Amino acid sequence: MIEILLFSLGGSEVFGMNVFKIREVTELSQVTQVPGQPAGMNGVISLRGQVLPVMDLGSAIGMGGKESPTKLIISEFASRSVAFAVAEVDKIIRVPWSDVKPPQRYDTEAGALFGVVMLEDGRLVSLLDVESVCQKVLPEEDSDPITDFNISHSAPVFFVDDSLVARRKISEVLDKMGLKHAHAINGIEAQNKLLAMVNGIESASRVKDKVSLVLVDEEMPEMDGCTLTRQLRSDPRFKDVPVIMYSSLTSDENAKRGIEAGVDTYVKKFDAESLSKAIGHLLEKA
Repeated sequence: MIEILLFSLGGSEVFGMNVFKIREVTELSQVTQVPGQPAGMNGVISLRGQVLPVMDLGSAIGMGGKESPTKLIISEFASRSVAFAVAEVDKIIRVPWSDVKPPQRYDTEAGALFGVVMLEDGRLVSLLDVESVCQKVLPEEDSDPITDFNISHSAPVFFVDDSLVARRKISEVLDKMGLKHAHAINGIEAQNKLLAMVNGIESASRVKDKVSLVLVDEEMPEMDGCTLTRQLRSDPRFKDVPVIMYSSLTSDENAKRGIEAGVDTYVKKFDAESLSKAIGHLLEKA
């Protein structure tokens, strides 16, 4: 299940954000302007002793309405904290991941959505990919991957992520590590591709000749990373294939769910250094 906070940006459209990425919701108070701030930024705000960038979410995604922002959604993910200015905040709903459908413009660089959900009254909720929005407005330099591992695997690493930005980052990490790779854009496609790769193979040892390691994003439309991992672990052929789950969600509860689903390692902070470290250690061990 995914919990979603519903809100508006001043128009008739309904938007949503994963509750796990939200610290609190508060009234929009005094914002301090910053010289040279990029488009989509309102300035900064001091909240509970912390200085946060304030992003006009409607302006950032090109969906601003006539109403001025009145609320701030304080979001935390990976190592970032950002205050998103929105028009109004509605309520929290809970839906299964299978009800989250990929947006129509699924594989475009401009896409700020990771999924769409239909409400009981027929309205559609656009689920925002806050990492992609932040990377567009406030780009953050990534660390360098660790490459000094003793890895001799010829089989490719397989990864799955619904975000184009994330897929590019992962590809760069694997390229710099000198590893072959293949990918999918959601859990269902990943399951189908992995099963096709091992079609006709019965031995678990021979499967590792086809795929050396699997990387799964925790949050994906239609089939999330935990469900995909459980599906793989139910197939004896994948019992020896290491699985890494990564996410911008840093809570211990998220990591616990990943481990219980059968992943070998849960990477809480999605950056090149931590991801390459986890990949290198598991492949050396294998």
